[in-house]
Amino acid sequence: MTRDGNGGELTRIATFLDRLEDLGESADRLQVTQIIDALGREAFGPALLLLGLMALSPLGDIPGGPTIMSIGIVTIAAEMAVGRDTLWVPGLLARRSVKAERLGQVVKPLRSVLKLLSKVFRPRLTRLTQGPFARLIAALCGVLALALPPLEVVPFGATIPSSIITILALGLVARDGLLVLLSFALIAAAACFGLAQIL
Repeated sequence: MTRDGNGGELTRIATFLDRLEDLGESADRLQVTQIIDALGREAFGPALLLLGLMALSPLGDIPGGPTIMSIGIVTIAAEMAVGRDTLWVPGLLARRSVKAERLGQVVKPLRSVLKLLSKVFRPRLTRLTQGPFARLIAALCGVLALALPPLEVVPFGATIPSSIITILALGLVARDGLLVLLSFALIAAAACFGLAQIL
């Protein structure tokens, strides 16, 4: 595992992106199980981050896309929340596939983004990204992902939950507790806004 001391474990994501690009060059379509294998069976944080980014990308605009990503996020989050050591996805999801070209449209821009993020985020308040806090973060990602399918019919409706999921997962991967606190603040603000609309 490569660590740069500045961006924590963000350099792991660059390695995963290399693997995904290699896969994309060898096939027209990639199954979810192939993507999970490329991430590594214990890569819960990176898997959540990748799915969150995919939900924010043009892939999230494909009919049914947010629902599929929601299933993936909920599955991964649940496994992480209960303390599983290895990553498993149900067969129905594992057999789903995506065009390698579309995945490439997500992967390539991420390289420059990750390079920037590695300069901004770093390990701090790391206790907030470990142990029970990591499980709490996973549980929150799962709850937020449940909102993706019903919001699929609303233009840009899934943007807010997808963004918060991405930020939470990024906090886990970078071991940046400050980023996790920011996510909690966003969740609280979104909840207050929702209550205000109801009342």
